[in-house]
Amino acid sequence: MPYVKVNGIRLHYEERGQGDPFVWVAGTGIGGGVWDVWQTPHFEKRYRCVTFDLRGAGKSDSPETGYSVGTFAEDVVGLVEHLDLPPAHFAGVSLGSAIIQELALGWPELVRSATLISTWSSTAREHHIRRWFEARLLTLRSEAPIEVFRAFSFWMSGHTVIDLEPDVQAQVEACFAANSSAQPLHAYIGHFDADMGHDTTDRLEGIACPTLVVYGDEDLITLPRYNETVAAAIPGARRRVIPKAGHFMWVERGAELNEAIDEFLRDVESAEQRS
Repeated sequence: MPYVKVNGIRLHYEERGQGDPFVWVAGTGIGGGVWDVWQTPHFEKRYRCVTFDLRGAGKSDSPETGYSVGTFAEDVVGLVEHLDLPPAHFAGVSLGSAIIQELALGWPELVRSATLISTWSSTAREHHIRRWFEARLLTLRSEAPIEVFRAFSFWMSGHTVIDLEPDVQAQVEACFAANSSAQPLHAYIGHFDADMGHDTTDRLEGIACPTLVVYGDEDLITLPRYNETVAAAIPGARRRVIPKAGHFMWVERGAELNEAIDEFLRDVESAEQRS
C-alpha cells in the first residue's frame, strides 16, 4: 500500500495506467477511491492516473490541525514532487476543485490543465453554500449520530436521480458510503473548516492553464451560477453543463463527465502540438 510523507503527514495514494500524468483530487470527507467507479477505469487506458486520500480522509493521516485549502494544496505539491511528475492534468470535485484552483495559482508550473467539477469561488460571498457548510458543521459539532449526518447527503444528488432513477441513486449512495466517514470526527470538521475558508474570486483571473468547469444543472450545493462565476473569471475557461445531474455528478453521470473531459483534453493536447 503506497504512502508518501509530505508536509509532516503520510498520504495514501494509488496509481493506475501509463502515459501522461492525470491527478484526481477528491472532495470533502471522501477518499480517492470515489474516482474508481467511472473515471480511473476509463482514463487509465491513456493516462497515468494518480488518486490519493486527502489528509483527514481514507487511509491518510488525520492530524488534529492543519486543515485549509492552502495546506491541502501543499500536500498535493509534495505528492507530485515525490512521484517526480511532469506538469500534470488535474481534475477535482468540490473541495478538490478548490484545491486545484490554489495549485494553479500558486504552482502553475505543475498544472498542465485543470478540470473543476462542481466548483465555487467564495464561501464568504456565496451564501447558499456557506449555509450548507454551516449546517453540516453544526451536525458534526453536536456529535449527532453519523446516520443523521449521512441523511443530509441526499441534497448532493440531482432530484431527477432521486425521483426517477433509483438504481443510479443506489450506486451514488454506495459510493459515498464506501469512501467516506472513515476518518475521526475532528478530521471531518477540518474538511468543512477548509470549505468555509475557500475564497479565490479576486484571484481567478490569474489562472493561466487550460481550464474546464463542468457541473450538473441540478446541483443544490455548488449552484450552477457559482460554477458559471468561476468559468467567467478564468481567462479562456470552458464551461460544460451535465443535464439531470447534481453535486454527485461524477457518479450520477460518469460517462457524460468522461466524455466532456475527453473532448477537453483532446483539444488541450492538439493546441500544444500546434504551438
